[in-house]
Amino acid sequence: MWSDCVGRFGGHGELATLEDDVLVTISLDGRLDAFNVLVLRHQGRVRATCRGIVGMADADDLMQETFIKAWDRLSTYKQRGKFPAWLGVIARRSCFDYLRQRQRRPATSLDRLTGLLGDQFAPEAGDRTLDEHMLNLELSAALREALDSLPDEQRRAVFYRDVMDMEYAEIADATGWSMGTVKSRISRGRSAMRDFIQQHREQAGT
Repeated sequence: MWSDCVGRFGGHGELATLEDDVLVTISLDGRLDAFNVLVLRHQGRVRATCRGIVGMADADDLMQETFIKAWDRLSTYKQRGKFPAWLGVIARRSCFDYLRQRQRRPATSLDRLTGLLGDQFAPEAGDRTLDEHMLNLELSAALREALDSLPDEQRRAVFYRDVMDMEYAEIADATGWSMGTVKSRISRGRSAMRDFIQQHREQAGT
């Protein structure tokens, strides 16, 4: 869809000089040519985000799905100069939904992570929440915050291994990382999560 439109309009001319939020306003009037400028401007970043989550083979399809959803939901965008971040949220959710639908294998999320990090970090039964950003898998607030605190590559590595329950080889294939890099980022991420949760508990006085 978007590849045809981009080819037709090309993203040239005065529209290409406008800021994202101005283009969004114009697009809301049904101006597909204005939206195509946004596609051209941000497709590289969106493709890279998708490639990092689902791998190269499916990245282009998920990128196009991201822009289709963005067009459909454009009226929900709050114009604060953060259009790339808004696109990123749509891209990540689209990719995680895609992985979820593939049903690689059931994820054990909470039990797996608490087991790896130590029983002392296991949350109370009533402390479990649903987090849309984490595929609606059960994670305690502390675990979720710890995972979110990691650098991007460590967070992805731990998420794939301990939440999606992917094998090391699958992670390497999806990300393009070497096997050693996968194992190292998972190890460092888990260690950082332990430190984060320990600090959280100490600050809370528990």
